[in-house]
Amino acid sequence: MRELQIDGIPDISAVAAQLKLEVKYVQAEGFDGALLRAKEMPIGAIAISSGIREVGRRNFTIAHEVGHFLIPGHDQDECVCTSADIGNWRDSSKQRERDADEFAAELLMPRVQVQLITKAETPSIQLVSKIANLCNTSLSASAWRFCDLISERCAIVWSSNRTVQWSRSSEEFRFAIRRGMPIEKGTFAFECHIGGQVPNQPAPVGAHLWIQSQNVRDGAEIWEQSIALPAYGSVLSLLWIKNRIEKYSDQDEDELLEELDGEHFNAFEKHSRR
Repeated sequence: MRELQIDGIPDISAVAAQLKLEVKYVQAEGFDGALLRAKEMPIGAIAISSGIREVGRRNFTIAHEVGHFLIPGHDQDECVCTSADIGNWRDSSKQRERDADEFAAELLMPRVQVQLITKAETPSIQLVSKIANLCNTSLSASAWRFCDLISERCAIVWSSNRTVQWSRSSEEFRFAIRRGMPIEKGTFAFECHIGGQVPNQPAPVGAHLWIQSQNVRDGAEIWEQSIALPAYGSVLSLLWIKNRIEKYSDQDEDELLEELDGEHFNAFEKHSRR
């Protein structure tokens, strides 16, 4: 990003112009964004589907194609990206597309600006929306970046057809939310999928409904906020481990292993003396 000499939140169209990339809006059904390069010249054009109505999605698509233009190894003559290639945070995404998404997220949502927002408020989808509004980015991309930079124990889950499609956890969250996991009845996400009413702020639900781990205490709660996204046929969920839910801490586990190792050694020593 330093090479682009960007200070603060960028105007992505200006960034493209700086790189001699002309942005054109075209009628297209087969792709959302495409990068066309001039052979043996550092210029090109970015074609964006005029069917993308959401400003945040358009900006992210342009930034994604800028990523293809700048990232080493992405130097094919042409690069055509469908809606499944852009802002698709599934683990199965092509590495080239994931690299371009990560580039776009960092370009459009600078660390300093995002952290100023996240440090001032407690986790919520409203906080994610604030990032999206400030940076003119999509809600899903903003949620992804939120989990990259938040210091709280949070995760974002995108679900469709009552099934987890992808998730992103902060470094401190430390529990896996696996793709393909069914959305359990009793969660607010489930209610969103069936058109039910849900709180407009994070509220507690059973931790076991989201986290499948033997290290979760019986009766432990996790804070959830979910919203339906009818245009995408999906639900976005924020999970927040507000209080400790583990049976054992990392220190407890280390002490338990040391104790078991000691018992194993003593038992071996007694057996050897026989």
